Amino acid sequence: MKRLLNSRAVDQALRGASLVVTDRRWAAPLSAAALGFGIFAGVAIGPGTAGSLATGAQQIVEIPVSGGAEGQSGGGGGGVALTESASPPLAGSGGAGFEEALPSTLPLASEPIESLPPPAAEPASKAAPTEESEPEEETKGQMFKGTVVHVSPAAGSYAMAIDGGELISVHAAELPDPGTTLSGPLRQLANGTYAEAAELELEKATAKEVAFSGTVTFADPNPAAPAYTVSGRGSSLPVQVEPDPSGAVPALPALGSLIKVTARIEPPAEPKGTPTLLQSKLAVESVPPATYFELAGIVKEVVPDAGQILFSADWAGESESTLTLTVPPEIDSAKLKLGDSYLATVEIAADGSLELKGIASDERTKGADDSVSGQGDLKR
Repeated sequence: MKRLLNSRAVDQALRGASLVVTDRRWAAPLSAAALGFGIFAGVAIGPGTAGSLATGAQQIVEIPVSGGAEGQSGGGGGGVALTESASPPLAGSGGAGFEEALPSTLPLASEPIESLPPPAAEPASKAAPTEESEPEEETKGQMFKGTVVHVSPAAGSYAMAIDGGELISVHAAELPDPGTTLSGPLRQLANGTYAEAAELELEKATAKEVAFSGTVTFADPNPAAPAYTVSGRGSSLPVQVEPDPSGAVPALPALGSLIKVTARIEPPAEPKGTPTLLQSKLAVESVPPATYFELAGIVKEVVPDAGQILFSADWAGESESTLTLTVPPEIDSAKLKLGDSYLATVEIAADGSLELKGIASDERTKGADDSVSGQGDLKR
C-alpha cells in the first residue's frame, strides 16, 4: 500500500511538472529540473537493497523532452533514455537537491546547438568546374582525308581532293607536295576555305597521278600550249593539255562546265617552281554550263576608270593570262591590294563578259579568316 501511495504521489508530481513551454528560454531549466527529479524519484522508489538509496541494478529513466520547437509541448514528442551503469551513490538521502542529483557532465537535450561539439568534417567533394575555371576546349575541327592536287605559294594554301574528287583549299605554314595523301582535322575560315587544326598525318607515298572535280573558269585555246583552269572553293588549278601534233586546237571544255579530270603531276621546270598538272583523262559532267561560279586568283591590276580589275587566270599565277572582271557599284575596288590573293564569285553576262559578284581576301590564313574583307555576295 505504501509503495502504491508513493507511486501515485510521484505520478501527480510529474503531472504537475509537465508544463507547456511557450518560451524557449525556459527549456533548459525545466529540462534540468525534470531530469534531476526523475533520477531522484527513480532511485528512491526503484528496486534495490532495502533501506538504501543506492541500487546495484542498471537504471533506465524515461524523461519527456520539453525543449522542442517553439509552440510545441514536451510530451508526446519522444523522450531521452538515460542509462547509468555502476554509477556512484548519490550524496545524501532523499533530501538531496537537484544540483547534487544531476551529473555535471551530462549534456542536456535542450542545450543550445552552439555549445555542442562540431560534427566531424566530411571529405570535401570535388567542386564542379565553373566557366572561368574550365580549360579552353581545343579546336578539334572536322576530319578530312584527301590527296594534295596543287599548291599556291602566293595564297599559302594547297588544294586537296577529298571523297568524290571535290576540291577544298587548306591554308598552312608549310605546303605539302602534290600527290601527298593526308588526313586530319581542319577548321573552316571566314571565306569558306580551311586551315589545319592540328598536324595532318601522311597516309601513303606521294602519288604520280590525281583525280579531281571542279568548274572550268578559264580556257586558253593556244595550239602551242592549250590549257584550262578548274576551280573549287578557294582554288583555281591550271591544267595543261598536250598539243595536237598536227597543230590543231584540241577540244577544251566550255567555260562554266563541271568536269572531272585525271592528271599527271609533272615536276616543275625550275627548281623552285610549282609542279604542273597534265591532263590524261577528261569527263564533262554538266550540260549546259553554269553561268555563275567561284574562282581564286591574284589581283593584277585595278582599273577604276573602266570599272574593272585584272585577275590572274589561276590561283598561283603560273599562267600569264588574266581575266577581266567588271566591278559593280556595290564593290569598292579601292580596298583591293595589288598582288594579294582573293576569292571571287563571277557571273557570265549575256555578252560573254565576266561580272564580279563578290570578293574576299584569301591572303594566307589571316586574310582568309578576315570576315571584314568580304564584299558583294561574299560579305559576311
